[in-house]
Amino acid sequence: MAAGAKSRASGTRGRGKAGEPPVQVTIPARTIVLFVGIALGSLVLLAVAYAARSILWELAAAIVLAMAAEPLVRAFERRGLKRGAAVGISFGILLAALLAFGYVLLSPLVDQSTRLFHNAPQIVEDLSKGHGRLGFLETRFHIVERAKEIDAGSLGATSGPARAAVDSVVRTTGSIVFVLFLTLFVQLGGRQWWESLVGVVPERGRKRVRRAGDGIATAVGGYVTGNLLISVVAGSVAAIVLTATSVPYAIALGLVVAIFDLVPMVGATIGTIIVGTVALSTEGVVAAAIVVLAMIVYQQIENNVLQQLVYHRTVKLSPLAIALSVAVGAELGGVVGALLGIPFAGAVKVVSNEVIAWRRGTDPPPIV
Repeated sequence: MAAGAKSRASGTRGRGKAGEPPVQVTIPARTIVLFVGIALGSLVLLAVAYAARSILWELAAAIVLAMAAEPLVRAFERRGLKRGAAVGISFGILLAALLAFGYVLLSPLVDQSTRLFHNAPQIVEDLSKGHGRLGFLETRFHIVERAKEIDAGSLGATSGPARAAVDSVVRTTGSIVFVLFLTLFVQLGGRQWWESLVGVVPERGRKRVRRAGDGIATAVGGYVTGNLLISVVAGSVAAIVLTATSVPYAIALGLVVAIFDLVPMVGATIGTIIVGTVALSTEGVVAAAIVVLAMIVYQQIENNVLQQLVYHRTVKLSPLAIALSVAVGAELGGVVGALLGIPFAGAVKVVSNEVIAWRRGTDPPPIV
């Protein structure tokens, strides 16, 4: 009897809950419009960023260069110079270095080209007879006969790639000039921009933001310093090998190798091809083989030992993080992305450490 009453009571409560009206959720029209606006704005922003990706990469490169030059600017400021004068002197030093590099590189190039133009008739005659250092091209590959078979139509067909190559050189030169002037503008106004950004942050978080900014600048400066150090070592090794094999213009070619070695992944290979070609055309196959073999051995040491040691000390990244950052940067942004991959990874490490410390309510540990 009691059990039946409990059963009926339970059934009544269940029917009561089931019979309750459903809860209505009302979303205001303003919220819907705001959500749609944010979504559309984000899509437009992503589209604009993708369309202007080359300019954004150049701006990122300019910011990295400005951060790398900041210690020199501050050194001039500590000596009593104003910000504009310190930036101007630093930028002048950079331009002087570029002009010196151009002179050292172009002077032997002009000399070699002049001599090649003067000796071209004799070279062609020796080549057609199978004589001289390049005579094997005629005896083995009959290059003279093949050259005679080229007609005017074939020459016209090669004008397209030639124009593309010239256009690429012009665009690259323009990009370099644009990045240099962007670097100048970032150095002149970067500090005011940074202070304005910090001023937006609430008072309690400004210390962390400033500390993160200093950490990012230290990581970027360490990367540039390490990259320059590795490039100097590469250029010195190339100059020593070229001098030992009696290849002319060893210092200039060593400087070329150092400049190309600044570019991750492909720079050292391009430098090796250049010095190998010069060695082949001036000293023969044996000297070229020695130069190329020595540079390949050095590349392996640089990639597997020197880079890991230097970047671990300057950017405070593990070998795995260094390799992944270069690979991901190259996949996303090509050569520029490979250049910016390591400093970006260092910046991410600084920011992540600061965020973790903020969640814990403590200061971040020193990066080692």
